[in-house]
Amino acid sequence: MAYYELARECRENIIRGPEQDKQLWRARLRDCGIRVANVLVEMGDLEGAGRHLGTLAADGDDSRKIIIMETLVWLRIGDVQSARRCLARASETSPDDLIDGTLNALIQLANSDYQAAVASFQALHEQFPEDAMVAQNLAVCLLYTGRISDARTILSDLVDNSPPFHSLVLNLSTVFELCTERNRDKKLALAEKLASRKEGAGGVGWELTNAEFKL
Repeated sequence: MAYYELARECRENIIRGPEQDKQLWRARLRDCGIRVANVLVEMGDLEGAGRHLGTLAADGDDSRKIIIMETLVWLRIGDVQSARRCLARASETSPDDLIDGTLNALIQLANSDYQAAVASFQALHEQFPEDAMVAQNLAVCLLYTGRISDARTILSDLVDNSPPFHSLVLNLSTVFELCTERNRDKKLALAEKLASRKEGAGGVGWELTNAEFKL
C-alpha cells in the first residue's frame, strides 16, 4: 500500500508542482512503478508484473539506475527481449563494464545460452578478479555446462579468500552433494571453518544457518 501512496504523491506533484520539479517527480513515479513490479514478482505474479511494467511510460531522461532496475525486473519476469532492450538503453546512457557485462551474461544464462554465459563471465572474472559475485556466477555457469570440478575450485577459493555470503555457501554445499557421497562431512568441515573465523577476518559464520549448508 505504501508504494501506491508514494505514487499518488508523485502524480499530485507532477500536476501541481512547479515546472522545474516535474521531471524529478516523473523519475520518482517511474522508480516507484518498477518497485511495484518487483513486489509482484516476489508475490509470484509474473504475468501481472509484466503487464504493470509494460504500462509505465518510458522517459528518455531516465537515470541509468532506474533503467538497470527495470532490466533486473524484466529478467526476473523472464522477458529476455525486454531485459536486453533496457540494458542497451542503460549502456547508451552511461556504460559500465562490470554491471553491463554481468547483466549481459545473465541474459545469456536466462536464454539457456550456457556456453556464451561462461565465456562472458570468464572474461569478466579476468577483468575483475576480486569481484566475488562475478566469480560465483561463473561457477554457477560452469555447473550448468557440467564442469563441476572447476566450479568447486572457484567456490572453494571464494570461501577461503573473501567474506562468505549465503548463496556462496549454499552453492558450494550443492557442489559437495554432486561431487561425493561423503558430502555431509564436507559440509560440516565447511561450517567449522567459517565458525572459527574471527572478527575482522570475514567472521560472519554466526549469520549462517544449517539451511545454507544444506544440513
